[in-house]
Amino acid sequence: MTQLAEGHHTKGQPGIPQAALFGLCPGCGARTLWETPAAFAPECSACGLEFARFEPQGRMQFLIVLPLTIALIAAALWLDETFRPPLWAQALIWVPLVPLTMTAALRLVKTTLLMVMLRRNS
Repeated sequence: MTQLAEGHHTKGQPGIPQAALFGLCPGCGARTLWETPAAFAPECSACGLEFARFEPQGRMQFLIVLPLTIALIAAALWLDETFRPPLWAQALIWVPLVPLTMTAALRLVKTTLLMVMLRRNS
């Protein structure tokens, strides 16, 4: 099963934020979307919907990561210039914030693209 239209309806299915955050399959709502924090599973183990072929590769991810990286660097420079926190405080802020922000952004964008592609193919 490769398309959303094969026995699946979009009404009552998870929205993009819920699907991205909880890894909900757009076809059946099972928590099977993510294999790693920011990479799709090959397919849904519950309904068989294929995710891997919709995984953005290469330059597509660059378009997500580059603007976010620039924004995070600008925020770090602003924080340093405005408040002058010690290095250990900067580390406490940025070490967890950067990976969480990148992962959340990738999950949101990838889930959005997946749902758009599935609806277009149905």
